[in-house]
Amino acid sequence: MASAYAVLPLALSALICARLLINWLRLRKAPGPVLAGSTDLWRAYQQYNGRLRNAICDLHALHGPIVRYGVRSISISDPEVISVVYGSRAGFTTAHSYDVLIGIQNGKEVPSLVSTRDEARHAALRRSVANSFTPTAVLDYESSIDATIGELLAAVDKKATFDLSSMILWYTMDAAARFSFGEPLGCLAAEGDVGGSIQLIRDRFNHWGRWSSLPVFERLIYRNPIAMRLKRAPSSMAAAALSKLKSRSLTSIQAQPDLLQKFLNASRDNPRVLDTHGIIGMLMSTISGAGDTTATTIVATLYQLLQHPPELEKVEAELVGLPEVLPAFSDVSKLPYLNAVIKESMRVFPSSTFPIERLVPQGGVTIAGMHFPAGTSIGCLPSAMHRNTKIYGEDAHIFRPERWLTPDKEQLRLMEATHMGFSRGRRVCLGQHVAMMSMKKVIASILLKYKLSLLDPNGMLDLDFSPAVACLKSLYVTKQAKY
Repeated sequence: MASAYAVLPLALSALICARLLINWLRLRKAPGPVLAGSTDLWRAYQQYNGRLRNAICDLHALHGPIVRYGVRSISISDPEVISVVYGSRAGFTTAHSYDVLIGIQNGKEVPSLVSTRDEARHAALRRSVANSFTPTAVLDYESSIDATIGELLAAVDKKATFDLSSMILWYTMDAAARFSFGEPLGCLAAEGDVGGSIQLIRDRFNHWGRWSSLPVFERLIYRNPIAMRLKRAPSSMAAAALSKLKSRSLTSIQAQPDLLQKFLNASRDNPRVLDTHGIIGMLMSTISGAGDTTATTIVATLYQLLQHPPELEKVEAELVGLPEVLPAFSDVSKLPYLNAVIKESMRVFPSSTFPIERLVPQGGVTIAGMHFPAGTSIGCLPSAMHRNTKIYGEDAHIFRPERWLTPDKEQLRLMEATHMGFSRGRRVCLGQHVAMMSMKKVIASILLKYKLSLLDPNGMLDLDFSPAVACLKSLYVTKQAKY
C-alpha cells in the first residue's frame, strides 16, 4: 500500500513532464524560451506583470522575425506577413484569447464587433454600421468634439499644474459619450470617473490581459452556469445607453444624428443583425475604444513634443494663422507635420500589449519557410513591427516625425503598410476616422492656447502594460496661457 502512494506522485509527475514535452515539440522549430513552448503559464506570468510586450520584442531582437511565446502562440515581425494573416481572403480567424472579452448580459454571452469570432456575423455587423464611420459621416460628430474640447480648455484654464493623463482621459470619455448618445458622462465636470465607467473599461482590459493566455480556465471560472446567472446587472454606462436607446426609438430622426441615431436607422434596415443588444454593444465598444487608446496617443504625442522642442516649434509654426483657438477639422486635417507627429507617436507608443492574434486555418500555412499547422495562433505585435529597422531605418527606436515626410514614395508606402496603429485587415479599427479627428483637433487646440512644461523635466511617460491595452499613469504638467 505504501508503495502505491509512492508510485502515484511519480506517475503524475511523469504525465506532467510528458505533457510539457508534447507541448514543446508541437512548434519546436520556432525559437523561444523552452518554458514558453511548454506551458502558457510563462506567457500568462509575463502579461500579468506587464512584461510580455518587451519580452517578445527582446525575443525578436535575439532570434529574428519568428518567435514563440506560448504553446501555440507565434509572433512574426516580418511586414510581409500582415497581408497574409489579416487579409480578408486568407481564412485566418481571431484567436481564443478574444473569447475572454465577450460580454455577459442577463446571464448570456453577447459578442461584440471586436470579440465575436464568427467571421460571418462580424462582416454583417460591420457592414450594417460602416456608413456611420466614413470620413464624411464622422464630420457629424465634430460639434460634439468641439463642445467637449471647450469643456476641457475651461477645466485647464483653472489650473496651473495638472495631471495631463487624467485630464485627457476625461476628455476622450466625455467626447465619446457625447457623439455616441448625445451627452457627456460628466467626467470633466466632476474631474473624476463618473459612474465608474473608466474603471469598468479598465477592468475589462485588465481581465482580457490577465486571462488572454488561459481562455479555457477563464471560461471555467467566469462562464460556468452559476457565474453566468449571477452576472446580470448592466454597467452604469450600459444602463445610460439603454435608457437613451429606449427614449430615442420613440422620437423622430434628428437633423444631425449621433451614433445612437445612426445605429437605430441601421437597425431598421437590418433588425436581425443589429438588434438592441447589438446597438448597446456597438456604443460600449465605441466608448471603450475611444477612452484609454485615444487618450494614450494624445498624451504620448504631447509628451514627445515636450521632450523634443524643435519638433514642437515646427508644429506650432504650422498652426500659426488658424482662424480660431478651436480650429475646424478642415483646418487641421491636412497639416502635414501634425499628421506626421501623430503617426510617429502611434508608431512609438502603440497601445497593444500582446500580438493581434489570428488562428491558422485548415491545411496550415507556410510563412518565411516555416510551416504552422491549423490552430496555431499567429500574430504581429505592433511594437515589434514598428521597430523594424529595414522599414523605419536604423533610428526606428526614436521619435522622428520627419520620417513620414520623405519624398521617397516607395519608402512611404512600406512604412504605411507596416504601421499597425489601428490594427489591420478586415478588423481594422472602425472608429479610426473619428479618433483622428478628435486627436488632431484637441492637440491643435491645446498647443494654440497653452505653453506646457513637464513638472518634472526628467519625468517619463509611464504606462501599465499588464492590461490588453496599455493604460496611462499620471503625468503632471504646468501650463501658461499664450494669450
